[in-house]
Amino acid sequence: MVLDDVQRAFVEQWGEMGARWGVSRSVAAVHAFLYLSEEALSADDLCEALSMARSNVSTALKELEGWELVFRESRMGDRKSYYRVQADVWEMARAIMKERKRREAEGALRTVGECLEKARKARNEFQEGRLEAMQEILQLGCSFADKAASCPPSLIKKALKMGGKVLDWVARK
Repeated sequence: MVLDDVQRAFVEQWGEMGARWGVSRSVAAVHAFLYLSEEALSADDLCEALSMARSNVSTALKELEGWELVFRESRMGDRKSYYRVQADVWEMARAIMKERKRREAEGALRTVGECLEKARKARNEFQEGRLEAMQEILQLGCSFADKAASCPPSLIKKALKMGGKVLDWVARK
């Protein structure tokens, strides 16, 4: 199995972008290749196409399954596992937002709350003010993520298409 020019360019770009977002290049490359694959692929297929070690592919697949971006399938009479990607970009975005909130924002919010409590006990108004501002933006972000996760993709798409119109409307109020 050989990558065509489109797959190669997309895998390289997705790997670069993933690395900037804190995701390993291997994970991003596996995700990108599966996204542009018409059928579910085995780990062996991925190793061959991406010239990656089996251990890297296995680790990447486990991580992607944890993010609910890749799903395992089996085929009758075949002992191998096959993997397909979450192909709906809106569901993909929702899964990423949900997992990033769980992995990053919730812990940060908890830590900021604990630090805020300590700053209040120490009567440090400067730290208290800064931490309250940080807590507010984290709470708003988590609240938005929760709301977005419960909305159908069509509603999220409409909201994003409205873009700056909402901000313009709010600014007039």
